[in-house]
Amino acid sequence: MTHTNLREPVTGNAAAGGNGKAASDRAIAPSGGGSRGEARADWQPIGYYYNLRGHGVFEQLLQAPGVTAYTGVFATVAEVYPPSDKPFMGGAVMTVHNVVPLDGERVEIRVDTGWPDDLPVRVQLLYWA
Repeated sequence: MTHTNLREPVTGNAAAGGNGKAASDRAIAPSGGGSRGEARADWQPIGYYYNLRGHGVFEQLLQAPGVTAYTGVFATVAEVYPPSDKPFMGGAVMTVHNVVPLDGERVEIRVDTGWPDDLPVRVQLLYWA
């Protein structure tokens, strides 16, 4: 079957994307959270950074004061130049694959350095608590 012959089973509409599955027209409701339109003035942005060493795909458990399992946490990763302790754009293509907030003020992350040898990296977390 060629791409132009892909059809949704129920509607017969042409399927989108290369996997033959088109997105539904119905939006998915949130599973939880939200403020029901009320702003919280007491939330404070919090940011921490962690200097780590790793290669390939690795996981790390980080302390993050104020985090619970329901905290939204954002993470970045960059290579660090050790003499200056400053992040820089190195030859490794780095990505953060997973960021999992946990109860007990912890965050578990999965990072890919895209490099076969250990590299010094800095992971930064940003969240509101």
